[in-house]
Amino acid sequence: MYDRAMREGNPLVNIQIDKKVSEPAYLQIATGIKQMLRNGRIAPGTPMPPERKLAQQFGVSRMTMRQANELLEREGLIERQRGRGTFAARNRIIKQEQETRSFSEEIRRRGGVPSSQLISFKSVPVDAEAAEFFGIARGSAIYEFQRVRLADGVPVAFESVQIQASMCPHLERFNLADHSLYEILEENYGIQLARSEEEISAIWPAAVHRKYLHLPRNTAVLLIRRKTFTADGKPVELASTAYRGDLYTASVNSTRQSKAKPVPLH
Repeated sequence: MYDRAMREGNPLVNIQIDKKVSEPAYLQIATGIKQMLRNGRIAPGTPMPPERKLAQQFGVSRMTMRQANELLEREGLIERQRGRGTFAARNRIIKQEQETRSFSEEIRRRGGVPSSQLISFKSVPVDAEAAEFFGIARGSAIYEFQRVRLADGVPVAFESVQIQASMCPHLERFNLADHSLYEILEENYGIQLARSEEEISAIWPAAVHRKYLHLPRNTAVLLIRRKTFTADGKPVELASTAYRGDLYTASVNSTRQSKAKPVPLH
């Protein structure tokens, strides 16, 4: 694979190292590769040639080439996968926090194709946390299901959802693998979702995350705990979604209201 890429117009051959300048060779290499990754000359997911071959191509030591790769990896531009090699990092999905959207809506909005793999679906007695959130008695029935969420066939997130069974009876008859939960609730149950509250934290992945998300080594997950409400404030959904930290970024825009009193003009 690498040899064929090297033969078939590998853009890395255009990177020239000037040993007469003060800038270290590894920085020159990293800068050149960085530009090609960012301008699309090297597409996301493209396998990179082995360190040894790149060192030979640039006429530097393997230690110098390793420094360049480590810099690119720290900046999230390449990713090393044990037993597979080094790849150009895939573009991250950026979640904007201004509007409540489902995962499917978010991916479609970016021109991607969303899909899901339903791992489990069951009716369970509500626990203390969910009972308090939904305002129902402990032991009441709620739906609980888990899905792997994919963008263009790549597993991006592992989702656990709890929802009141009384609000959407027989939810199990719908295909949650191929359809958005929010669209099902709105179109089939007349539930108008209005807002959500989200808490975001970075955590080390659990075994279930490693299993279903195919996480590269030393990759954290971004955990988003979400509470979703209707327009009149009724709680609808209690969810926890673990996103691959190498493929997902949460972006929050904030504003500050000035408390300073205006200074009168004289």
